[in-house]
Amino acid sequence: MEQILPGVSIAVRPEGLITPGVVSISAIGMVGTANKGPVNTPVLIGSPAAAREVFGDADEIVTPGQELTLIRAIDLAYDHGARDVWAVRIAGATAAADFLIASAGGDCCRLTAATPGSWANAMEINITAAEESAVVSGEEIAGTGAVGLQLAHTTIAESVRNSVSVLAAGASTPTTPAVVHGATGTPAAGQVEIDPASGALVFAAGEAPAVGDTVTVTYVVPAADSVKVTLRTEALEEVFTAASGAHLVDLVNQATGGSDLVDGTALANAAETPTTFADAFTFETFGAGTNTTGTDGATGGNYTDGFEQLANEPAFIIVAAGQDNSGTIGADLSAHVAAASSDANKRERIGVIGSAPGASLNDILDHTLNSDRIVFVAPGVTVSDVVTGDAVTLSGGYAAACVAGMISGAPVNRSLTNKVLNVAGLEDVFTQAELRQMVQNRVLALESRLGFRTVKGITTSTNTAWHQITTRRIVDKAKIGVRSAATPYIGLLNNERVREAMRSTINSFLAEMVLDEELVSYELDVSATRDDEIRGIARVTIVLRPTFSIDFIKVTMFLE
Repeated sequence: MEQILPGVSIAVRPEGLITPGVVSISAIGMVGTANKGPVNTPVLIGSPAAAREVFGDADEIVTPGQELTLIRAIDLAYDHGARDVWAVRIAGATAAADFLIASAGGDCCRLTAATPGSWANAMEINITAAEESAVVSGEEIAGTGAVGLQLAHTTIAESVRNSVSVLAAGASTPTTPAVVHGATGTPAAGQVEIDPASGALVFAAGEAPAVGDTVTVTYVVPAADSVKVTLRTEALEEVFTAASGAHLVDLVNQATGGSDLVDGTALANAAETPTTFADAFTFETFGAGTNTTGTDGATGGNYTDGFEQLANEPAFIIVAAGQDNSGTIGADLSAHVAAASSDANKRERIGVIGSAPGASLNDILDHTLNSDRIVFVAPGVTVSDVVTGDAVTLSGGYAAACVAGMISGAPVNRSLTNKVLNVAGLEDVFTQAELRQMVQNRVLALESRLGFRTVKGITTSTNTAWHQITTRRIVDKAKIGVRSAATPYIGLLNNERVREAMRSTINSFLAEMVLDEELVSYELDVSATRDDEIRGIARVTIVLRPTFSIDFIKVTMFLE
């Protein structure tokens, strides 16, 4: 604060008003296969219906292990309490369905489904005579120094919507000559002439756009020289009025107002008008005949690449949809959550994975997973199939989605021990002795007892300090909350006043965790030696005492 003239100056230091942000670690990161949607792109999903809009429907299970996994797993997660899901579609070899649009001289353009997959094989198209004029918006022509230029279309309607602007090279503001219609070839100064019969564009003498100038034209093409193109699926219909193949491509590819269903590619005869169909009721199908058939890539997708797509998203519970620990995915998931949760990446995560289809007790007990950030679920579950409605038995990979939903929907201090699953049955029913072995071997086992339940909510860690899932999640929430509370102080003074303000901010977050019964108590110290101050270090030392759940009840009875 610099004071030049006498008077009263007030300096307000707001550090003491900094409060920690809201911390939620409930979002699921789900990686799987689908018949629609972008590949290797995280999409935030708020409901199963929203998931279907982006990723399409589930397919019928013909060969177990080759079905599309993402929608089934998302459904099960939401059935068990999931909140938000960051979904990533992965795929093996895929193809996007397409349709070649014919014109007088051959094909004028190709429309390709916006995303690969079988979803677009049922998409339909109709091309009929236009019911209204087409508007060509923003056609750009390079200046040549000549007064005469040519529009892309040769038949132009006389309309007040026709406009021309010229942006000179290096200028920031275009000029807008007045548009007149005719074929005199001698427009007055400040005018530009459009010939409706030829599409010729003529500037006044001395006003020809120079080389490097850009001429932008919007104009109307009569309905008689345009076509109406209708695209439809079961859920969506789009209509475009186009004057040529090239114009249709421009319309569907627009970032705003374009198509959600297709992308367009201009072909050799793009200047020609598309050939119309017999009538407005005749629709043809994408992917049929000589057109490319869309394929899903249901097998061969790289789940590890899918995990990496989630690296920078706020997802805290990671699931490989429908996958099990029989291959490398369990190890890959362990590596991912460990790397994401490191001090370098600061993305506290846990992974949930299940047993293989038909896994025996020995198969389950022989797992090699050992991490406080990995939950191993067994056996698989029987559910009502989302396609046929029949009962279908799914692997532990889908049971993992159920458990992930339960974790997502519960407070961090709520144990998964003895929680009811919303399923029709289990892949296998184990005895109490077998369940005891599974728990002792760090398996989150499922049992048939008054319905279908989790036995004990545990991780795969051999370190008993991290045995309960709740411990891992409570500490993760504390880490994220403390980091959120402390970050605003980076760059401020490293003195006692600011450190005390930071201690108060962190303390308010931890005190809230105590009130929410996530912590029993804690100890907090914020300090810095003189050397720390010089080096810009403020040291925060915290002792946490998490709450624990009741895993069993021991009753002692005295009879008299």
